[in-house]
Parts: sequence; C-alpha cells; structure tokens
Amino acid sequence: MEGIERENGCFHTFCPIASVAWLHRKIKDSFFLIVGTHTCAHFIQTALDVMVYAHSRFGFAVLEESDLVAASPTEELAKVVEDVKAEWQPKVIFLLSTCSCDILKLDLENSSKDLSSRFGFPVVPVHTSGLDRTFTQGEDAVLHALLPFVPREAPKAPKAEVVEEKKRSWFSFGKDEGSKASAPASPQRNLVLVGAVTDSTTQQLQWELKQLGLDKVDVFPSGDIKNMPVINENTVIAPLQPYLSDTLATLRRERGAKVLTTLLPIGPDGTARFLEAICAEFGLDASRVAEREAQTWSGLESQLALLRGKRIMFLGDNLLEIPLARFLAACGAEVVEAGTPYVHAKDLSEEIARLREKAVPVIESPNFAAQVERIDRLRPDLIVAGLGICNPLEAAGYTTAWSIEFTFAQIHGFVNAIDLIKLFIKPLLKRQALLDQGWAEAGWIS
Repeated sequence: MEGIERENGCFHTFCPIASVAWLHRKIKDSFFLIVGTHTCAHFIQTALDVMVYAHSRFGFAVLEESDLVAASPTEELAKVVEDVKAEWQPKVIFLLSTCSCDILKLDLENSSKDLSSRFGFPVVPVHTSGLDRTFTQGEDAVLHALLPFVPREAPKAPKAEVVEEKKRSWFSFGKDEGSKASAPASPQRNLVLVGAVTDSTTQQLQWELKQLGLDKVDVFPSGDIKNMPVINENTVIAPLQPYLSDTLATLRRERGAKVLTTLLPIGPDGTARFLEAICAEFGLDASRVAEREAQTWSGLESQLALLRGKRIMFLGDNLLEIPLARFLAACGAEVVEAGTPYVHAKDLSEEIARLREKAVPVIESPNFAAQVERIDRLRPDLIVAGLGICNPLEAAGYTTAWSIEFTFAQIHGFVNAIDLIKLFIKPLLKRQALLDQGWAEAGWIS
C-alpha cells in the first residue's frame, strides 16, 4: 500500500501466549491451558508473575521428553483437564498451542475434540505460536476460535406470544380482516463492538452511543460463552483493536457482516471519527460528537503543551503503533517513524491515510539494525519500544516508553484520553526531573 515501507526485520515482541493476561479476565468461567515447554512456562512466570501467584484462570501443560514419542497427547492432557475441571469448573477451556507444538507436530485439534466429548464442555484449540504472530495477535486467535459459538440468529420468540396473538385475532370478529397483510418485519441491524477491552471501556463507549440514539450495542467477546452476540449479514462490526485481522476477515466472508473502516477509538480524534462513522451507518445525528471531542482536547491542554514539537519514534512491538502515531500527530508531536511488525492495510486504511497526510513514515517489519542507525541520526525525544530494547536505549542516553503499557492500559474513548496521553508524558517528565537534579552533570544520563 502507498505510504508503507517494508523492511525484513524480525519481531522483537512477546509470545502470543502472553495475551492470556487480559483474556482470562474478559471471558468469565473460562480457563486458558497453554501447551508448551519449560521455557514457555518460565516466560509466563517471568512476564506475568503477579497474576500467576494470584491464582489466575490460566495454567500450563508442560511437555516432557516422554511426550515426544507419544502417539497422541490426548491422554496426558485429559489428566490436566480433569484437575482444571475439579478446581475451576470452567464452561470452556482454551487449549493454546505454542511454537513447540508446531515443531513437534502435535495434533491438538483432534485432542480437543476428544476432550470436549469426554468432559461435556468445549475444549477449544487456539493456534498461538510465536513463529508467525506478535503477542497481541494471540487475542485475534482466541476471538477467531470463539466464532463457532457466535449465533447467526437471535432465539425465536416464545410460543406463548404466538398464542396470545392468535387470541387477539379470534376476538377481533373479522374487523379489518384482510385489510392489511401481515408483512414480514424487516430484519433489525445490530452493532457489535469487537475487541477484548475492559468492561468499563465498553460501558463508556456504549454510554456515548446511547447519548447519540443507539440504545443496544453488543460486545464480542462477551463475558459468557453461552451469551455471545448475534452476528450475521445485518450486523455492523466496529473493531476496537488494530490486530484482529483474521477475526474480521472471517466475519466478512462467512457471516456477511459489514466491518466499519474508520479510525479506532483511541484518542479524542479517533473516538470522534469512530462515533461519527457509526452514526452515519445507522442514520443518527452526530452533531454533538464534535462538542465532546473539543471538550476532551480542552481537558488535555496542559499535557499537549509538553508533547507539541517532541520527536517520537515507534520501533514496533504490539501493533498499536499506527493508531498511537496518528494520535500523537494530532497532539502536535512529530512522529519521525512508526515502525510496526505487521500492517493490515484494508482494516487500517483510514489510519494510514491520516499518517500519510502528516508525512509520518510507516515501516512494516522494521530492521532493528537499520533502526539503530536512524535513531542516531534522528535523535528522537522519546522512543516507544518493547521491554527488552528499552534498557539498552536508556543506557545510550535515550528516553523510552514501554509499549506493553499501552496494551494493558485503558486507552479507548474520550474518558480514557487523559490516561493515554500520560503514558507518553510520564517518561518525558521523569527525564526532565533527572536533569533538574543534576544527573547530566554527574554523567549518569546524557
């Protein structure tokens, strides 16, 4: 796509199994069982240590040497599932495969079918190998695996209502009989917000839409696997995250749903365009959106003053880089590079168009060695990067922000705009405080 440069770099990112950190809280009465090696388990214990000790609803089935020669992993997995069922009583277990499963050619698809029939509840296989995905795409894989549980039609009306309608016709004594044919009701269009954001975030967006006249707004995934929203050809899909390409493509192809292509509701500008696009689709008056956007920008003025003119660079980690870069450009910052592991140009066409207007370079799959050279040349005021890269950059004298913070923070909607902008301001204020305390003169920072 025009405006996107592609390099040949590797992903410097967490494994997709890290997505259990937020997914296990979103889908209630579920359990995420990760099938991998001791290395995978060590990663989860290191990255999510607080959640591990909090007795969260995810765990590990660790592959041992004896599993390498087993005809099928089903029996060993059955023992683990039995323990999970006894302790957690889940409605669904997500069986997450890792790159180890891919390399060893473990057949978790058939194992999941056997386990589902054996235990009487769904055991859903999810492909979360780190060989071809970034860590946020683990959410896309889980949502895609949930689609078979999403109904195409709403439950039919109870028979009691039909009987009551017949009673009314019996006692009408033929009045107006035949004067009006009972025309079939036109199918109702429904809006579904897609993305595993927090409940408070979806409630805020639902409130904004209710003020605009849209009372019923569904969310996928819902907290209960038995209560997923209806998605069919009359459904309008509004994505909340930039990394749900597989799920959105399947909803287009298999359900005939319309997927809105607009800005994501990240930042006041993105939220406003997001709401306006929904209003246009449902024929609603969106005049009050501009006022809400102006109020939000006004409330951020003190933070905007610190961002204007700052040179900011994204190295690429969690696939949120493009909407975040668009937000920063709207704030008056100079985004010198928006590196990102992968760009789905169809779903992000509006975001990319905004960056092109601001002449922001978008680099897909950036080469880290080339990025280091560009860092030395561009000298950005702030670099947004993964955890493993930030410390060396700090040692070299650069100010950094952890990209993973944007993954876990609530950054969607008007209300959360203040939290979003503070994630960029915090490292800049920290550096200024160190300079004020004489750290530069002491040679501790450059």
